[in-house]
Amino acid sequence: MTKKLQKKLNLIARSIAFTALGAVTLGVIWLGSFVMQKNSEYIAPSVVETNAEAEENIEIITGKDVENTQGLDEASNQEAMVLANTASDGAIICDSLVQGARDNDLPDGNYTFRVTGEINGGEISKDYPVELINFYDDVTYSLDGGQTSKTISLGDTTTEHKTLIVKYHKNLTIDEGVKVTATNVSNLTYKKGMYLCVMGELTNNGKISMTARGTYNQAGEDVYLWKDKSGNYEYVPASGASGMPAIQPYLTIGTWVNGKDGNNGTDRGTGSGGQGGLIQNGLNGATYSWMGASTGGTSYSGGNGSGGVVNTNGPANSQASVQASDNRGGNAYTYNSGAWVDWFAGGGAGIVGGNSSYYGSATSAGTDTKGQNGTGGLLVLYANSLTNEGTIESNGSNGAGANRAFGNSYGGATGGGGSRPEAQ
Repeated sequence: MTKKLQKKLNLIARSIAFTALGAVTLGVIWLGSFVMQKNSEYIAPSVVETNAEAEENIEIITGKDVENTQGLDEASNQEAMVLANTASDGAIICDSLVQGARDNDLPDGNYTFRVTGEINGGEISKDYPVELINFYDDVTYSLDGGQTSKTISLGDTTTEHKTLIVKYHKNLTIDEGVKVTATNVSNLTYKKGMYLCVMGELTNNGKISMTARGTYNQAGEDVYLWKDKSGNYEYVPASGASGMPAIQPYLTIGTWVNGKDGNNGTDRGTGSGGQGGLIQNGLNGATYSWMGASTGGTSYSGGNGSGGVVNTNGPANSQASVQASDNRGGNAYTYNSGAWVDWFAGGGAGIVGGNSSYYGSATSAGTDTKGQNGTGGLLVLYANSLTNEGTIESNGSNGAGANRAFGNSYGGATGGGGSRPEAQ
């Protein structure tokens, strides 16, 4: 059955998220009122096809070859640019990121969007570097003959940190089997979120995703998405849920502590990373093993998870040995003073996954060598109407598996936790 989502413009932040050990999730932000329309097909320009991933075809779509447009030079073969307000330094002054893209006709290029206004009794002036791509006709992303899947990767391949805004001036259709996401570079994401602005109808039968697209090496900041009719801002806060603290649980011989889910985000905030599990065995060090700290979420990324720990007859590990950092999941830790047992523990998920740890012959047990790369990234959608029979998501990645493969072997669970931003 067709699912229609109808909301007033000032009701945003419906989140599609889950909380589970081994996944870092960021809520999906919806903006727009929705009325049904009809689409036709359009073949997008500036498409580069590659088979970089064996399991799917990837099309990288960038803007037309326009240099930095801060100087407001005229771009050939594009619609005339209409500016509501421009600062002397070329920045586009706007009430919010959503309004700035929706109400200004700007050619493809790099801009600074300057959000100005008042919040909590104080004046704000916040600059956001933006990469803007336009499509002026109806767009349909579909499979080619013989394909079972395809990824449409939007945005350039630079390592500059900027918000990706893709404006569809008419209608956008995503067919089954097609995933639309932001471009990453060498498995790292430099886009500060992806905002799809559809002036007509958005019909999604495929997948719109910022899964594993948390921004690399980027501090959080308040992201002012929308100002409602009452002058109140809807925004993603710079900091989400706090990370899980390091703990040193008391364990007796042959016991364990399961990994823990990350803390949930609230009010559009992102969730923290999860905490890797701990297995303790042997007579020594039974009260001293540390479960590492995970990191909190930011406006552009869910948190990173800590690594798992397996310690038997060993001295205490340090907190730092398994804790997550701003850009990386925590490494795992194993120690065993008895050569007759094989141990392994998995690395935590993160923007870059942490390394797993092995003892004895456990490397042959088939466990993952590291936690998966990628946390949930910021995804913002605006449309005049939405029909969604597909998937809209921004999930994270799993910590490395720690399977019990031998009769006398154990593994420490790992993971990055999920977030659950509250729907507003």
